[in-house]
Amino acid sequence: MVSVRRTGIAVFAFWAGLCALAAPVAAYGGKPAGGRADQVAALYGDRIAFDVFRNGSPVGSHTVLFRDTPEGLHVDVDFRVDITMLGLTVYEYRYRSKALWRDGWLDAITATVDDDGDFSEIRAVKDGGRFRIEAGSEAGIADAPLFPTNHWNADVLTQSRVLNTLTGTVADVTIDTVGREDVATERGLVSATHYTYSGDVEAEVWYDDAGRWVRLRFKGPDGSDFDYRCRLCQGMTVGSAAND
Repeated sequence: MVSVRRTGIAVFAFWAGLCALAAPVAAYGGKPAGGRADQVAALYGDRIAFDVFRNGSPVGSHTVLFRDTPEGLHVDVDFRVDITMLGLTVYEYRYRSKALWRDGWLDAITATVDDDGDFSEIRAVKDGGRFRIEAGSEAGIADAPLFPTNHWNADVLTQSRVLNTLTGTVADVTIDTVGREDVATERGLVSATHYTYSGDVEAEVWYDDAGRWVRLRFKGPDGSDFDYRCRLCQGMTVGSAAND
């Protein structure tokens, strides 16, 4: 197994890009029945965007871009945080990942992290029925299918393990339903189901009834509260957010 590396605020890789194959999420207590990644991406248009808050103050952004090509579905994630004190930036965090989904399943992913000047990279490539995973000088193998930690795909809710795209480890998780809540989006309040992750990864995530990711919340290693608030998560036409 590839060794665990815990970065500054990245106590898990969920916000960086957790995600999987999904179909619409059922009402309260339900979980998605399965679907193609390209069908899930079509729920959002060509992108998703969240504003990231730490202890109630805005500190960054999280964007997911979708490109459907003859090769497959390309999913690019950009997550960035800048923490300031007295007007000066005292901490910077950058996460980027590029994934390829073929025939509805993850085929390959590369993720890079700049944790305030500390750089790391992981790669995972499907080879037959397994994934070859590299993280720095270490390598590992995991059975396919495997879902990365990038939340846009609600079918991850059916899984008991995920690929942590920060560390290269396969994390064991338990996902439970909390209940129904209204969540603010660019189109106003929407009804959503609230889930919690426990085990190797701890987080809270919300999906609307169509299976769209609409909110995320987790704690940093220093105990601070991180909250993803939807800026664009309810679907759009391609190119309509070119100036967003």
